[in-house]
Amino acid sequence: MENRYSQYLPETVKELQEFQKLAEIEGIILEEAAAAREETENNQWILTAEKSGLLRLAKMMGFLGAEVLETEALRKEILYRWNSQSPYTRFHLLDWLDGCLGEENYCVSLEQESYFLHLLLELRVKEKQDFLQRHLRKMIPANLKLEVDLHVNTYEKVSILTHGQMKEWKWTYGQIPLEDLTPYQNEKA
Repeated sequence: MENRYSQYLPETVKELQEFQKLAEIEGIILEEAAAAREETENNQWILTAEKSGLLRLAKMMGFLGAEVLETEALRKEILYRWNSQSPYTRFHLLDWLDGCLGEENYCVSLEQESYFLHLLLELRVKEKQDFLQRHLRKMIPANLKLEVDLHVNTYEKVSILTHGQMKEWKWTYGQIPLEDLTPYQNEKA
């Protein structure tokens, strides 16, 4: 396959050894330039950007802690922040929260009489609590009171499981495995 440089040479000079060596050297440089141009073009768009382009967008949006996320998770975070707009209806707000948190990771209650919006987050999305508090404050009407809390009572979800089931499923509390919690439970008993 011919490189980019030799494609533009006239047939009379392609056979000369000097121009073949020049085409070899310049071809590498032109290929690198073409790859850099394509990378720059792709990094302009959220859907095609690489990690470096996504980090640049995250920095422009004031999104802290973006470096620790995987590329696709970071892309998802940037997309839902980029696409956020004022939710004029409750359904639009719920749709935005589904994209942001996942359908099973939150519970919303709206008390229309007292103009109060309460958002209850599951523990697995607790790192988004501060962001939601700030961002929803910008999105919702100014006269609506907002409260974003964590659902910390996991007993109601775990109480149906036996100790053996939790051990078999390698259940953890946060990042602490059940086996590590067992000695503390025995000491308290």
